[in-house]
Amino acid sequence: MNLYECLKSSVRNVFSNKMRTFLTMLGIIIGISSVIIIVAIGNGSQAAIEKEFDTFGTGTLKVSLVSSKNIDTRDLLTMDDYYMLKDDVDGMKYIAPTYSGSNSAYVKLLDPTETNKASITGSTGDYKFINNDTLLYGRYISDNDVEMRNNVCVIQDTTAQKVFDECDDDVIGQKIKIESWKGTTKLTVVGITENTDTSSSEYSSEYPEEIIMPITTCMKVFTGSALSGLSIIIDNPEQSEAMQTKILSALSNFHDNSDKYYIEDSTDIVDSINSILSYVTIFISFVAAISLLVGGIGVMNIMMVTVTERTKEIGIRKAIGAKNKDILLQFISEAIILTGMGGLLGLIFGWFGALIVGKIVDITPIMSISAIVGAIGISTAIGIIFGVTPAKKAAALDPIEALRFE
Repeated sequence: MNLYECLKSSVRNVFSNKMRTFLTMLGIIIGISSVIIIVAIGNGSQAAIEKEFDTFGTGTLKVSLVSSKNIDTRDLLTMDDYYMLKDDVDGMKYIAPTYSGSNSAYVKLLDPTETNKASITGSTGDYKFINNDTLLYGRYISDNDVEMRNNVCVIQDTTAQKVFDECDDDVIGQKIKIESWKGTTKLTVVGITENTDTSSSEYSSEYPEEIIMPITTCMKVFTGSALSGLSIIIDNPEQSEAMQTKILSALSNFHDNSDKYYIEDSTDIVDSINSILSYVTIFISFVAAISLLVGGIGVMNIMMVTVTERTKEIGIRKAIGAKNKDILLQFISEAIILTGMGGLLGLIFGWFGALIVGKIVDITPIMSISAIVGAIGISTAIGIIFGVTPAKKAAALDPIEALRFE
């Protein structure tokens, strides 16, 4: 029997009992679709995380003081460190010191209709690039604002809408008031940025409004001089380790200390999160793949039943000249067709399932070529592996005994 005749006969036999065929494929369909959903959502999650961190810029370094009891006043990061790094360390594209007013006092944003807790950040003009802010109206804080300690601020579009009932050029130049333990401070709005944080995270719920001020003004209002940290975007992200060493060495020499500062690399954070997510995805995929094993056993059981039902047919075929390899190829082909169709349906159902789950959790699923090839390869392998035993049993039947079988 040639291959074409073998496949034609296999397809006819598989579809001779449609309900049994579907039930046999069900385990393969469930297993493949589960793995596809998990992999697609996992890939989508990784892409979403990378996109989220891209907003902070590629090659972003955050310099902070280590959390230790052995910290002296002379170890604190100040504006002197900012000016020193800016002047002495090459390879930095942007550098912005940050001072958090929210850590210094309980800050409220006052307006005629509501009172909200506010996140106050003092920085310089480079913070726009560090934070990747999109300016909608007006201007950003400038070096002149920092030098003159101007009482100006940049607010978000959502804040402008809440406070002034509008978000346009008319808001620029108007006053906004914040209240802390020191009293009420009036700030002139010079710019409005887009609020890209649509999440309802714990932090955004605690501090619903975000205000950017010149760092010197922020220090004046909240009476402090120690920086929260320094954010740096380097020219060449591939030189991150060398730049970290250079920056830490410069700070240690400037303060005459050692091991008092650490640098957080945004790329390392993304890699760590993606690595953890990959392990979780692989583990869950492995659990889901157990159903493939169950489905494969189901295929083998049904094929064993099929061999028993078709014993006389096998005897007739052997009696008229069919060889053992023809019978073996016939039953393996049927098992591969069964699992192959199950894999294809599992692929289709898995993709639609991933789209549905993605809508629910607000993640765009990403289907990889490796997942598609893997799904087809696994389903075919299951057909071969679990189809061999029934096929061997069929091929080994004695034609005389098979013809006498009732």
